Amino acid sequence: MPRRVLLPALIVLVIFLESCATLRPELGPPVSSEFADALMQNWRDKAISINSIQGLAKIKLKAPLNNINANQVLLVERPNRLRAETLSPFGVPLLLLVADGEKMGALLPSQNIYYQGSSSPENLGAFVNLPLALSDLVSVLLYQPEIIEPWKKEFFTLKAGGWLLIHKGTLQRQEFIFNDMQELIEVSYFKENDLFLKVQYAEFSESENSYPKLLTLEIPEKYATITLEFSDVEVNGQIRPELFKIAPPASARVVYLPN
Repeated sequence: MPRRVLLPALIVLVIFLESCATLRPELGPPVSSEFADALMQNWRDKAISINSIQGLAKIKLKAPLNNINANQVLLVERPNRLRAETLSPFGVPLLLLVADGEKMGALLPSQNIYYQGSSSPENLGAFVNLPLALSDLVSVLLYQPEIIEPWKKEFFTLKAGGWLLIHKGTLQRQEFIFNDMQELIEVSYFKENDLFLKVQYAEFSESENSYPKLLTLEIPEKYATITLEFSDVEVNGQIRPELFKIAPPASARVVYLPN
């Protein structure tokens, strides 16, 4: 295994969390399950129409030992295809990551080393530095975060506006926040009572697909927050299949990752 690459292989750029504590917005009266189900269905109907994105984004990472700013050319396609080319603010290539449901490859141009192996969470995590499987990462980026299987649901209005939906599973919990426009703007995952991952969406486009141009991820166990801000993004555009091809450059030294 390579040592963990802290360069941003997509969304590996972060803002240090001021506090690990997660404050829930002040709750108002509960709402009916019929209304909550309609909220969820409205979001899912819109989100499921997003099959791919491609665009240019700024990524920022600030964590206890890292403070990185970079640009990223990002291509994402359902269900499990990802290409992320990370560039310095001056346009110098830092990292090229390509992954599909079976394999992944990562080129470090400065060292002319190409890492290749299965697209397992362990291999992907060595470059992306996120606790997510490839399909889950793709889902988050396409505004389709995974929904846990609940055994209990609770639904509330928020005094500041919007709604909170809570799904409780076995040893896990998921919370959804919708704004007054009935857009999903936040989803949080808890293991037992500890926040594992929070994803926030903002700056929705006015197109039919209404894709969020600003994504923020908080990973409390790493004391980290990740921001991905698109300056240009195309939804459901045609992406050439060869851009997801996993093949080392002829001159690169190849290092094989565990399968």
